[in-house]
Amino acid sequence: MKKLVVHELLRHTLLSRPESEIVSGDVRLPYAQMYDRVVRLADRLGRMGVGRGTVVGVLDVNSHRYLELHYALSMLGAVIHTLNFRLAAEDLAYTIRHAEDEWIFAWEGFAEAVRPLRSTVSRWVWMGDGADPEDGALTYEALVAEGRLVEPDGADRIDEADPYSIFYTTGTTGRPKGLMYRHRDVILASLQIAHHLALYRTGASVGTGDVFMPLIPFFHIHGWGSAIFVPYLGAKLVLPGRAGPAEQLALIRREGVTWSNMVPTQMQMLLDAAGDEPLGLKVLTGGSPLSSGLAQAARDRGVTYSLIYGGSDQLGASISVVPEHVDPTSAEAGRILATRTRPLPMVEIEVRDREGLAVPRDGKTIGEVWVRSPWLPQGYYNDPERTRESYVDGWFRSGDLAVLEDDGTLYVVDREKDAVKSGGEWIPCGVLESLLSEHPKVIEAVVVAKPDERWGERPLAVIRPRTPISPEELRAYLGGLVDAGKLTKFWVPDDFVFLDNLPVTSAGKVHKVSLRKMLGLA
Repeated sequence: MKKLVVHELLRHTLLSRPESEIVSGDVRLPYAQMYDRVVRLADRLGRMGVGRGTVVGVLDVNSHRYLELHYALSMLGAVIHTLNFRLAAEDLAYTIRHAEDEWIFAWEGFAEAVRPLRSTVSRWVWMGDGADPEDGALTYEALVAEGRLVEPDGADRIDEADPYSIFYTTGTTGRPKGLMYRHRDVILASLQIAHHLALYRTGASVGTGDVFMPLIPFFHIHGWGSAIFVPYLGAKLVLPGRAGPAEQLALIRREGVTWSNMVPTQMQMLLDAAGDEPLGLKVLTGGSPLSSGLAQAARDRGVTYSLIYGGSDQLGASISVVPEHVDPTSAEAGRILATRTRPLPMVEIEVRDREGLAVPRDGKTIGEVWVRSPWLPQGYYNDPERTRESYVDGWFRSGDLAVLEDDGTLYVVDREKDAVKSGGEWIPCGVLESLLSEHPKVIEAVVVAKPDERWGERPLAVIRPRTPISPEELRAYLGGLVDAGKLTKFWVPDDFVFLDNLPVTSAGKVHKVSLRKMLGLA
């Protein structure tokens, strides 16, 4: 590679593993054939006016066409706006306007959902194998067919500091926040994830012989970097489209998938669909805490895992590893991989108190996580006020509460805005949620703050039960943990609520803001 620009990675793959396969629905493409399609698409779009700085929105599930756009737009110096199809229509329209999209590429499966947005952007391209859903609209495959097998003249002039992509975080409070990533940022962050997983003893180790199936959508940090680092490895890539858990299982069996990424709720659904059948899968999970109950269920089905911490605001920060002195097959290793993460190479993490001073590395003092890296975004796109709140002197203030162990590993216990402060003391909801999830009658547990006249706040536990269970049973269970020294007595929730379904965000996390509203707490 001459420079850290995204399309150079694909050129590298042509030299190392051109015959490795991309599987997307009924389509099978060697990387060499994908490269030809990328060049033809870039040529055609360039002759239609797409060039340096053109913002192109993409609304698609994980598919070979979405992957191709990552590299074709890179050749043109255009900016790929990875549209979040799980946003509410109003928020989605806001992100298109705020990013100033000039083109939209939309999968035909979203035709009905995006029709109200057609007036927002005049240039639309439909992606898919079916009939044109709109009279006169351009189609992706026609553009590829009309392109010449000649790289755009300016492909070698794209610089690593040029903008590459823009993504908008979920808007749980206020409008979604935009983050503009440069070529070097996306490449460094993605490759360091792969390097970390290859260098250390992890449950989600990677290698060129693995078969990858990312379940994290490409709209979310390019599938946690998988759209970048899997081609870099030259490994087989299976793109599941809109597959549900049963279809994902079928792909795992048929294509020999060995590695995937997913949030814990996706892992739970995949395990439920598999029943008692062993999966034998390596999983990188994150986005929300991995409860000890789910972690044990995964190990019971032959799923090994690593926990990743650090979202779109940071472009990845840390991943769990097994310490050298711990047996990687032991229960202790499983607990560490589900809770404690080690910074990626070249990432600095500090835990600081409210005065901005580093807290002791004693495994018990709680503070806020601050992150710094060479690929840290410069701030929120065209949003100076929220940038000033979160990006300080080259550091990102995460708003997450954590403790640092003496070996430098990080244990994130909660979001500061989600933690309960009772009588002036923090109650880390993530720890409570994990312990509650270990009860055999509990599928999922969420703990939120409930106003209390005496203590300020007290924890309220919301339970998604596997089988009927009473508050008395849960109090007795937690009381046993208190007696065993595993839980502080004042952490035990005063009240329990039972729900069959919990609201989730566009990233698959439990939406605590919506949950509080449902419970009349907000």
